[in-house]
Amino acid sequence: MATTPPTKPKSRTAWTLVILGMALFSIEQFGLDKIEGPTKSVHLDPNLLSALVIAPFILVIAGAVVFMVGRMRRR
Repeated sequence: MATTPPTKPKSRTAWTLVILGMALFSIEQFGLDKIEGPTKSVHLDPNLLSALVIAPFILVIAGAVVFMVGRMRRR
């Protein structure tokens, strides 16, 4: 019976952060598309809009940093 080797906790954390960032970006795009409607005009608070734009990128970058730190510590 072949078993897969257990994944490292750091790579699992990095993978989770990247997937969450990409999912948040997709949900944000879907939600904004539904809010716009036929008029194609959305009026959201600029602070909320900034957080919606920045949060996915921060999650993806954090995932990359966690992955790189985990790689460097293994060597």
